[in-house]
Amino acid sequence: METQLAPNVTFALVLIVVAFASAVKGALGFGFPLIAVPLAANLIGARTAVVLIAIPVVFGNFLILTRGGGNTEELRRFGGLLVGVVAGTVIGAQLLGRLDLGVVSLIIGIAAVLLVVLAWGNLMPSISAQAQRVAGPTVGVTAGVIGGITGIYAPLIAAYFHALRVDKRAFVYWLTAAFFLGGAVQVGSYWRLGLYSWKLVTYAVATFVPVVLGTWLGFWIQDRLPVTLFRRLVLLLVLASGLNLVRPSLLLLWVRLAGR
Repeated sequence: METQLAPNVTFALVLIVVAFASAVKGALGFGFPLIAVPLAANLIGARTAVVLIAIPVVFGNFLILTRGGGNTEELRRFGGLLVGVVAGTVIGAQLLGRLDLGVVSLIIGIAAVLLVVLAWGNLMPSISAQAQRVAGPTVGVTAGVIGGITGIYAPLIAAYFHALRVDKRAFVYWLTAAFFLGGAVQVGSYWRLGLYSWKLVTYAVATFVPVVLGTWLGFWIQDRLPVTLFRRLVLLLVLASGLNLVRPSLLLLWVRLAGR
């Protein structure tokens, strides 16, 4: 799997991608795998990118968690979602390589775009505290399954937190907590499945420097973002990620229709 990894210009470009994705992650609380996986896949292959990026994602999430931003009351509120992410990730990791990534990406992409349209048009229904007890774990499991397969957890969880109008700092913290748990389980599952070699792990560890630099830059940006602009950027990033996931399937459909 890792035959395309070498200390060359290609991997240098991967490091640049990781730094940029880390900056976005530090500023908005998500976006690392959404940005890094597709771009890195063009350089080192899709399967290698998913497995490689999983390690710096966990490291980057840990850095953000050390900054703080959550409390015990919020833990009780979002605990079900976090447990759901872990459970879903275990399931999704087992399905890696068995499901068509194109189909999975299309489904989550459409869901992400729909959620953005509802949120932007203020059509998102309010979620009561009682409904959150069901909605939270459901979103967590769904996002976990998708994340275990693709390494991308953000669209559903980010849209859910946005619908709850969570405070900016808490938004980043709990979103990161979900990603950290899911990412740690994902890496552990990949390891048990034999998807890692010491060579691949070495290259993954080499990405830690750009992760630190990018995350620090992201923190600086986040502290200066007005709340309204922060929420709009979150929606735009979810929309962009959804369209990016849907794009390959739409292009394939266009080619098929044009060929008739």
